[in-house]
Amino acid sequence: MHRGWRALGLAMVVGLAAGPALADDDGGPSIEPVIVTAQKRQQTADSVSMAITAASGETLRLRGIDAVSDLPRLVPGLTLQESNFASTSITLRGVGFFNSDLATPPAVSIYLDEAPLPYPAMSKLVAFDLARVEVLKGPQGTLFGQNATGGAVNYIAGKPGEVFEAGAEATYGRFNRARLSGYVAGPISDTLTGRIAVQGRWGEGWQKSISRPGDRLGRVRELQGRATVEWRPTDALTSRLTATLTHDGSDSLAGQFHAAAPIVPALVIPGLLAFPVVAKPRAADWSARAVGADQPFPYASDTSFFQALWRTDYRLRSELTLTSLTAFTSLDLAYGQDPNGTPFNLNEVIDEDGVIASYFQELRLSGHKRRLTWLVGGNYAHDKVKDQPRQIFRDVDLSHMFEALDPLAYADLNQMTSRVRVDTAAVFGRLEYGLTDTLMVEGALRYNSDRRSFDSCVLAVTDHFARFWNFFRGGAAPPTRVGDCIVLDPANGLRPVENVHSDLDQDSLSWRAGLNWNVRPGLLAYANVSKGLKAGTVPVASVSAVPQYAPIPQESVIAYEAGVKASLLDRRVQLNGAAYYYDYRDKQLRGAVQDVAFGPLEALVSIPRSHVLGAEAQLVARPTEGLVLDAALTYGHTRIDRFEGFDATAVFGDQSGTPFPFSPPWQAVANVDYAFPLNDQLRGFAGGSLTYRSATYAGVGAPESFRIAAYALLDLRVGIERADGRLRAWAWGRNVTNEYYWTNVFLNANAVARFVGQPATYGVTLAARF
Repeated sequence: MHRGWRALGLAMVVGLAAGPALADDDGGPSIEPVIVTAQKRQQTADSVSMAITAASGETLRLRGIDAVSDLPRLVPGLTLQESNFASTSITLRGVGFFNSDLATPPAVSIYLDEAPLPYPAMSKLVAFDLARVEVLKGPQGTLFGQNATGGAVNYIAGKPGEVFEAGAEATYGRFNRARLSGYVAGPISDTLTGRIAVQGRWGEGWQKSISRPGDRLGRVRELQGRATVEWRPTDALTSRLTATLTHDGSDSLAGQFHAAAPIVPALVIPGLLAFPVVAKPRAADWSARAVGADQPFPYASDTSFFQALWRTDYRLRSELTLTSLTAFTSLDLAYGQDPNGTPFNLNEVIDEDGVIASYFQELRLSGHKRRLTWLVGGNYAHDKVKDQPRQIFRDVDLSHMFEALDPLAYADLNQMTSRVRVDTAAVFGRLEYGLTDTLMVEGALRYNSDRRSFDSCVLAVTDHFARFWNFFRGGAAPPTRVGDCIVLDPANGLRPVENVHSDLDQDSLSWRAGLNWNVRPGLLAYANVSKGLKAGTVPVASVSAVPQYAPIPQESVIAYEAGVKASLLDRRVQLNGAAYYYDYRDKQLRGAVQDVAFGPLEALVSIPRSHVLGAEAQLVARPTEGLVLDAALTYGHTRIDRFEGFDATAVFGDQSGTPFPFSPPWQAVANVDYAFPLNDQLRGFAGGSLTYRSATYAGVGAPESFRIAAYALLDLRVGIERADGRLRAWAWGRNVTNEYYWTNVFLNANAVARFVGQPATYGVTLAARF
């Protein structure tokens, strides 16, 4: 605890990550505003009436932030959770939705050049060759649609220019990690420009098996590419086509065993109760082989992502612009993962056929005249998601309950099938009107129609499981055979169904209203209120009865926020602050149920009433030439006001008064950079970044076994570069204090396990631009 508070104090003194870029104004140091497109037009970040963290591509490269998983090192108030189904979710200001299946709609949406990546699994490798990243806090439903109750992350890719440029970068670090990247951009003809960027990452495993010395996991194999062609035949017309392609062949990480959680101790597999608990960053364990297979367990991913994005802007008049945005996005996913941290088969996952196909079309018209700025538009999206992961649980205690009656009757593995179809249509509008030269009102509306259909089931894929299930059903007819759906229907005498179909059709109206006061140039005060909604969904889980597939409805939040953005001391200091309150209805969380067949199982729950109360502040300063101090701190109080149900360990009770999962009350990110001349042609630079998170919990009800302890991570860097910036070399270290920390805790059948963060890593990077 004392270590955490010392880290927090250092974070407040030293400064934050991802501050605005810097420039000299009339010979003196000053802070240059960052241009963002948070409201789908170019504005400076400090003139927009919402909390924004924005960082340039140069800042991201220098600090080694090149993946979605790195965002917590950039944005205070943001946490990221890896699940035991190879998916990732983001929580922002305490608002998030942690779930395990491929078709989960997020609470913090991610975009690439304003085109949505509608499912979190799509976003893993898109953050390369970036011009900047923008993280918008608070509900963004009016412009970015549903599923942005917590906020939005918009990655802006590098664009071609009218002058030839090229660059290359090479990195080598601990665990033989290597990264090579490069780009070429420039004119193709008088009206055509282009850009091509590629990146590859390779590395050896960093996790060590507890039970098999020498066995490693965590190998990295990633390839990324992006090509852009921009056509500008006249000053009024710009049309740009971008294709992004990535492939992930990396290992899925294993969990670290924390505690045994037997359901029937007499049936627990030998060795589990005495399995060692090791609190070291690299310690983990995993099954060497899958059940019934001769080959090693398939831990390597084989996942490909593709997006084609076509954007056209046509200026009808000087004050009127028509924009069309068309995107096709697809994901083909395969992986294997062992999250329980043991060599036993206690809920491993193999997914060989996860597929997402998404089409998106938006058309909008924007304009301004005198004191009025406005935007109207509409969009349509069509998604298809298919997934059929297998779960392996041969060594779970309940799997053996009938072996005394039939040695061949045991639960070894099943297959969860899911097909989801989504059609979403929306119309939206936004206007800003200047009442005076300094006072402006804003308002926005969005009507959204969401139509979702689900087909789900759990299949018996082995004769052993079919025998087990027939004993479980007491020999009821018809008998379960290999390939049959095992889900039982209480409304039909507990007879198995062939498929569970459900529909979820919901309409919603998001809105926003605000007042902005430009007290003086460089000083903005604002207050706004907004309503956001997140789509309902159906779980993909190992269920035994039809009611467990019941859809949960959409959640809604009304958010109140007031803030100030102030430029001080001749733009040498920028101070931003905000306070907010969120009033939630039907908040969606990942909870648990006590399944009659499999014991505690993850399940989706709907929380009737809950709230968030918080505040944040950011200070950026450039006191002298070459020195940048940047600090930010957030506080968030999250509470469930009314909910009676199961906590994360499947214990029933009143969960009122407990916090949201993955919502540490205190978070801070800090950064200091110093550049200094060495001679007329060279200069040196040094910097450090600190990330702090106070303690939180990984499940509903805040059970102590799901506690995520406070931690602080320190990154350092030092280097040399040419005065013109064309050549640069630097050494870096991340988590240089080798902090032992974890980011998620989960119950996997008979084991409570954690996902542990990487230990200290270090390396060197060389970069050149031409």
